[in-house]
Amino acid sequence: MKTYYTIIVILLTLGGVKAQTLVHQDFESLEKGSDVLKARPNRLFAWGKSTWTVTEKKGKGFMGSDKFATSGDEVNETLVKYTDLEVGKTYVFSVAVKLTNVNQSWKGAYSVKAIYPESKENIYQYAVEEVKEAKVGKWKKHSLEFTVVEGKENVVLNVYRWAKDVKMHVDDFMLTEK
Repeated sequence: MKTYYTIIVILLTLGGVKAQTLVHQDFESLEKGSDVLKARPNRLFAWGKSTWTVTEKKGKGFMGSDKFATSGDEVNETLVKYTDLEVGKTYVFSVAVKLTNVNQSWKGAYSVKAIYPESKENIYQYAVEEVKEAKVGKWKKHSLEFTVVEGKENVVLNVYRWAKDVKMHVDDFMLTEK
């Protein structure tokens, strides 16, 4: 009988294990038109001259949400999160992306990455998803799973698009521990 109860306790304990969310920015709590890069908590950053503002369109965000981040229209728009992670643990970086103002198919290229940049020339890539031609105006969710290795704990999560005049929209920027 004691063994029976022990098994039940173990099953209940294992069933109750849930992934821990470390970063979750869905932009819903932010004011329309506000600068995404100044938002707290879960502050995000940008590289170069990137600008990111909160867009509000009822039901037009990912999964019908109302708010999401929208890039400026300059070249090299990148939304970034810097985070220190634990060696040996597995994480999932997920983000939903949509492009608009794409007038040529090659301008629909973007990438989602989890990396450790040792230097500009030497970048350790934990996980990368390159999209060559996005379905314009359609949300796409990306999920990158990776395990942190020793000496490369300072991980950079980013969403990047290159082409000028193209708007990138980002929603549900999340990092969870698996």
